[in-house]
Amino acid sequence: MNKIQVRIPSRYVDRVAIVYDIDNTLLDVSERLVRSMIEAGGDPIHGLSKMPLDRRRRFWSIFLSNKYIHLDKPDLKAIEDVNKKYDSGYIIILLTGRPEYMRKDTIRQLERYAVKYHILIMRPNNNRDPDYIYKPMVMEALIQKGINVVEYHEDDIKTIEKISKLFPTIKVYRHDASKSNISKLF
Repeated sequence: MNKIQVRIPSRYVDRVAIVYDIDNTLLDVSERLVRSMIEAGGDPIHGLSKMPLDRRRRFWSIFLSNKYIHLDKPDLKAIEDVNKKYDSGYIIILLTGRPEYMRKDTIRQLERYAVKYHILIMRPNNNRDPDYIYKPMVMEALIQKGINVVEYHEDDIKTIEKISKLFPTIKVYRHDASKSNISKLF
């Protein structure tokens, strides 16, 4: 597995942590996705797989911008879960595939929906790895830094499968904020 640098304040080392994704885990991003798909010239019903490469690139540049971030809706059940665990003393780490240039608006969004967390890890601007590659690298870096991750919450099935395989002692939960559904997979 490739190496990725993660900065963790020393006060969180040797503490029990829970990791949450943001998009479609804590927030329903379906409206932003549809609007971005339409603007890129795609068909939301058939998704990205039917789009030519240039339109897929355009879609990602729109979706991974702050243009339609205001369309995201909170998953109140998932946010309540995060906040209860935060209040219980767990270290809450938000690990998102959103690029670093979205940090300011992401923090505003998390504040608006009263999401409690300790650490927000965002994808480096130059990283183009898919989540199922990028997020396990970050998890490995967290563990190497002495973070005791006991749960991982995510919507993407490929990422879930990879995390479950690489870190079998971590309880992994699948979310789908667009359906307000949380289920334990592994």
